[in-house]
Amino acid sequence: MESTNPSQLRSISLPSRSNPSFSQIEINLNKLKTLEPFYSSTRIHTGLACLTDLYTSVNELLGSTQTQKVNLQSRNKVLIEDALVRSTRLMDSYGSLLELLGQMKGSARVLQFALRRKGVATYSTTDGHLMDYFLSRKKAKKNIVACVRSLEQMEREIESCLVDGEDHHLSMVIRVLREIVTATISLFRYVLVILSGKPKLDHKLYTFITRLMQTGKPSCHKSQEIINDADMIDLTLDSLWKDIKTNECKTVDVQMVMERLHKLDREIEGHEVGLDCLFRKLLQTRVSLLNILAN
Repeated sequence: MESTNPSQLRSISLPSRSNPSFSQIEINLNKLKTLEPFYSSTRIHTGLACLTDLYTSVNELLGSTQTQKVNLQSRNKVLIEDALVRSTRLMDSYGSLLELLGQMKGSARVLQFALRRKGVATYSTTDGHLMDYFLSRKKAKKNIVACVRSLEQMEREIESCLVDGEDHHLSMVIRVLREIVTATISLFRYVLVILSGKPKLDHKLYTFITRLMQTGKPSCHKSQEIINDADMIDLTLDSLWKDIKTNECKTVDVQMVMERLHKLDREIEGHEVGLDCLFRKLLQTRVSLLNILAN
């Protein structure tokens, strides 16, 4: 499957004189572009905050009298309805992403509790907990692929959608909405890839995931493998599993696993907080679009 580049956020030039919101939107879009690539949780957290600010400006534009009173002739109405559909699908993607984050955080916490509760001499009894975590990770990776494919489909549809309407102002608003949806899809995909890690037993799955990232990497990253917290936990747990099987498990090994699980937990919580703020803006965007259609 061909994969679009998740880091292709385009610079746009908007008519700031017609509405001050256009100027702020352009500033926020370009700021978001400078944060790419989002190859760390810290950058993703910053990106989510920047994207939230971008939606604030967009919602001000949608709520302006000029936009709310646009003449809904046949072609204009279709543009708004299409934007509303994309807004709904974006909220669905948000829901899937949030559910995935919750599942990953839950399985990590269960394993943390099991490792904390048992002494080093009895870690062999955690075999079941480790296996449950491995199975949970395998399921999560498959769900990530499904989410990414859904986002890719949405992105392809955006590329082919109608932009120009019968009203110049509305055409510019639709263009802005198209850019911000593309930016949101891009950031969602980065979150998914960061969470995916490197599947140990499914090389095809990993090849599909990493291919999404390679086209847009800066040259300094092209020959380097992405190693994130999910990767490190998978590698460390695999090592711990082997040590348990050979009765060579050490307290320091277990402590390392727990520290990395705790770090992943904190970073997932950071994603959840950022996504929650973003969701409120997505909801406001949907309401504004409905109000335009109701006028």
